[in-house]
Amino acid sequence: MDHSKLWTLIRADLARARSTVPGVAASHSTIDQYQDFLDHNEFELACDMLEAYAEDHCVSRDFWLALRDAATKMHLSDRASRYEDYSTNP
Repeated sequence: MDHSKLWTLIRADLARARSTVPGVAASHSTIDQYQDFLDHNEFELACDMLEAYAEDHCVSRDFWLALRDAATKMHLSDRASRYEDYSTNP
């Protein structure tokens, strides 16, 4: 798979995770940083920011599954496993 297609899929997974958090989260600094990293194709850092947001806020199972999918595509197997665990054991 070429890089641009993979990046599109990763971007979609990250956007799916972001879409599960409330709209008011846009004013949160980690979500703002997430968007900056996403805009610059820094997907691992964007993922970090979403995870950081979840440390202080309640997020859904779908959030963790979307991050798992993005981490899997980025070959971050430790994170993917952790996100899978979070999705079943909040």
